[in-house]
Amino acid sequence: MKKLLSWCMTGLLCLTTNNVLAERLQWKVEDGGNGHYYEGFDASVIWSEANSLAKALGGHLATITSDAENRWVFDNVGKLYYFLGGTDALEEGKWTWVTNEEWVYDRWANGEPNNYGGNENFLFYNQSYGWVDASGSHKANGFIVEYQNDGSSTQPTPETCKPATLSYDFKLHIPLLHYSPLAGNDEIMPLSVDMKITNSSQYIFQIIDYKVIK
Repeated sequence: MKKLLSWCMTGLLCLTTNNVLAERLQWKVEDGGNGHYYEGFDASVIWSEANSLAKALGGHLATITSDAENRWVFDNVGKLYYFLGGTDALEEGKWTWVTNEEWVYDRWANGEPNNYGGNENFLFYNQSYGWVDASGSHKANGFIVEYQNDGSSTQPTPETCKPATLSYDFKLHIPLLHYSPLAGNDEIMPLSVDMKITNSSQYIFQIIDYKVIK
């Protein structure tokens, strides 16, 4: 399992090495699965951050629609206090998946969901196979991403570095950045990032938009 470090940009670099395919495990159809791939990440993040990271990685927070899937995911890529892709933030008590799949299965732990404090709207593992609801400010130990493929069709291809541009509204657009989110390998991912100057005297920038270039 890979460990997610941080959204750390180390400067403008060209993509000069071959990307290492993500360590995604497939729940194979021949084993009763759906053919999707899953990957767990260790990261102290809140649910909204995990949701954004999952999208940026080309997948989505894992959606669990059967007991078989719940057990396979937890046994193979999950851990306690890992976020899943469920929320009832739009309507209290009406749980939905981030993919808008039908909510046909759940595995709540005893007494859950309890909406403790009146603001627990996000789903994560709290015990073996068992789910609980957490608040939007709660930091889990990690999250699980579900993908449609193994990543081979979405790997960035080598590109030439392009110059950064600064617009009149003080937004800096950098077409290609070195992004190393994962420890223990040499994977680099190109990002297209828009930033704006927040303190011109100290050249402090705030990220206002980003996307992974596929």
